Amino acid sequence: MIKKMEMDEVRLREVLGFSCIGLPEEEYPEVLDRVNSVLRMCDEMQELDSSNVSPFEWDVKKAPERREDRPVVWEGRDHFLDQAPVRDGDFFHVPRIIAIDGSETEGDE
Repeated sequence: MIKKMEMDEVRLREVLGFSCIGLPEEEYPEVLDRVNSVLRMCDEMQELDSSNVSPFEWDVKKAPERREDRPVVWEGRDHFLDQAPVRDGDFFHVPRIIAIDGSETEGDE
């Protein structure tokens, strides 16, 4: 028999922490209900009889023809980079929008 899946608040906090997702305290019950709803649906699907269902197979002969993978020089690269607010050679800087430990702000790099 397959063990039923369920997430508790401790595990939810752990997953959100690993994912660097900040969640207001008042939203934890709603998110936990939604996650457990998805897990219950997965449990129900595992109980279905799938013995008569053949596995999915990708028919390579019907797949679209693949093109040769070769580099192409894009003429608009410099024009694109010239419009960047902060350029560093062939790259442009993107400001950090998620603080890792809560002490960094949007302008920090």
